[in-house]
Amino acid sequence: MNPFLSALGGKLAERWVSALLLPGALFVAAVVCAVRLGHRDAWDLARVVTELTTAFPRVPVALAAVGLVLGAAAAAFVAQGTGRLIETVWTSRWSGPAAVLARPVVALRVRAATRTARRAGVEPVPAYLPQRATWISDRFRLLEVRIAAQYHGVRLGLLWPRLWLLLPEQVRAPVQLVETQFRAAVTLTGWGLLYLVLGVWWYPAALAGACAALIGWRRTRFTTNAIATLMEATVDTHLDLLTTALGYPSGGLDGETAPLINDRFDKGS
Repeated sequence: MNPFLSALGGKLAERWVSALLLPGALFVAAVVCAVRLGHRDAWDLARVVTELTTAFPRVPVALAAVGLVLGAAAAAFVAQGTGRLIETVWTSRWSGPAAVLARPVVALRVRAATRTARRAGVEPVPAYLPQRATWISDRFRLLEVRIAAQYHGVRLGLLWPRLWLLLPEQVRAPVQLVETQFRAAVTLTGWGLLYLVLGVWWYPAALAGACAALIGWRRTRFTTNAIATLMEATVDTHLDLLTTALGYPSGGLDGETAPLINDRFDKGS
């Protein structure tokens, strides 16, 4: 057990350093440049290095190291929190005051999708047209719609957690990998937003932030599509595992079984 715990601790430490400490330390360095240089001398990095080298002998090494680690960790946690907030905006149905903003956005997306479909000679299916303000949220909604259409109205939100418990590890692994990539892309977008804010005082940070936010957004869209595709493929190929475990005949759901499963999973509510 001890070697296992040691190996696990080593992996966690390595992941913490690569995923949190290094990006956080880079952001701390950007903050120092913003404070010392501003916009006027934005690219005079040699000056910052000289000032730090001069000041370093007067600061205890331990104190400087602790300050750097704490600053990097704080920046990393703020970036992760910002990423989670961005994820909520991208994946959720906008409600409350945000619903007022969502309506014109959805209308524009519906018109664009309708024009695209008709140019391709396809009559758009109403259920497949955009209904959310963001493409990412609509892609996850479309996953639920497609599963319900194929399997007589079965609800993916109820089905997926139970099916996940039955899946073999080799089936789970690709989904977990893409989900990890999705989280990393969202966090990268959070870093981009932090750098954009820092760009108010040091414009190179705004340039870096814009690039990071754009890359994070594109990676999030890509991984969203990958997650939705893998989840749909998993349901298509392993649904019999769940129906058999529940005592229903194998061979796919029918119009009678699907409502029973929904009711069973939803506990009749």
